[in-house]
Amino acid sequence: MFIRKFAIPGTLLAAALLASPASPANASGDDVYLAAGLRGGNEVGVKGDADGRSTVVIRISGNEVTFAARWNKLGTPTAGHVHLGAKGVNGDVRLEFFTKPLPAGVLGVTGTVKADNELVKALIDNPGGFYANLHDAKHPKGAVRGQFHRLNKPIDLNGVLQGSNQATLSSRADGAQEVPENDGKKRGDQDGQGVWWLRPSGSSIAYTAFWSGLGAVTNGHLHRGSAGGNGPVVADLFAGALPENLTGVAGEAPVAAGVVKRIAAHPDRYYANLHTSDFDGGAVRGQLSDRPFTHPRALTADVLRGAQIYSCTAQPNGGYAFTQLGVSARLRRGIDHSFVTPAAGPPQWIAPDGSAVRGAVVTKTPNGDGNIPELVLDATQAGKDSGLLAHATQILRLNTSGGVAPSGACTPGSEARVPYGADYLFLG
Repeated sequence: MFIRKFAIPGTLLAAALLASPASPANASGDDVYLAAGLRGGNEVGVKGDADGRSTVVIRISGNEVTFAARWNKLGTPTAGHVHLGAKGVNGDVRLEFFTKPLPAGVLGVTGTVKADNELVKALIDNPGGFYANLHDAKHPKGAVRGQFHRLNKPIDLNGVLQGSNQATLSSRADGAQEVPENDGKKRGDQDGQGVWWLRPSGSSIAYTAFWSGLGAVTNGHLHRGSAGGNGPVVADLFAGALPENLTGVAGEAPVAAGVVKRIAAHPDRYYANLHTSDFDGGAVRGQLSDRPFTHPRALTADVLRGAQIYSCTAQPNGGYAFTQLGVSARLRRGIDHSFVTPAAGPPQWIAPDGSAVRGAVVTKTPNGDGNIPELVLDATQAGKDSGLLAHATQILRLNTSGGVAPSGACTPGSEARVPYGADYLFLG
């Protein structure tokens, strides 16, 4: 597998963050996970995409950095990077996720790059000193950006790739299932493995595919055909060479409604296929199945309307001030956010499908005057064991605005509701 490697000049980092070149980058040996919630409004000195959103999670394993990025309401990204720079400051690229345009319809990627010890140690010691950035054709200097936060638990990066979609079909692909033909094309990479998660609906098919042991992937198709026989392509899910360091791709492809309906009704009559530059006739293949299965998911939901609720209470110094009583918010996807018990908490999020989580704060990060802090919280399941939030083990409250308690004197027992905004990331 191809892995890019980059160095970071030591002169650009605080001396306290630098490791000796001979020292291990992460002495504990444990993987470290960092996450960022990207918005166009976070771009500095340029106008980002006002509607664009992205979630980026990286796993640091020694000197390998594995990344997952999922976005929406963006043009097709042309590049994805990690930059050195604190909030509000632009900085140089330190890791390149990818540096060329992706195929149309792609909404997420996973992959791996290499980093030297100094960069790894700096990311671990000071994640907020780095930011993730996606570019597209309309925003060549940056479409969306977000600072990194360290997570408290491992995250399944394929869930980040999948996003919030619930797939209904799956496929396990390998080279042995490819069927030779006398057309001069090479088929069947015996080192390769692949997995597909698919959601056929209306006139489109949402897809997630990830793989190992393959060279640069060039196409992903659905074919009509039973096991042991080749058949015609009925759906081009993505077309165009992917960077060689990528190991997964997700997106949504337009497909004729009749074809979508037939695939959903008889998936075993169809197979998924990945092509590579070395295996132009098909590298790995697998029949579709509608057998029930579970898969990880990740969800980003912004506040549509919300207020932080404060009560005027007695203080140790004998005066009165506003202290947190609760929160009342409606998030995208119909998620309700409140406190379980007023003034005591914990915070909870309840989805319309009955899945629910409660949160315990792990870290707080200031986000400027007039804005409530950004949070990383551990999540505890409190609802149905399936559904939109049933996967979540970590919650991040990012890109906060407003919501700060009123200052000054207050009338004992009075309440104040202060509007606020935020993006909530539910990761598992």
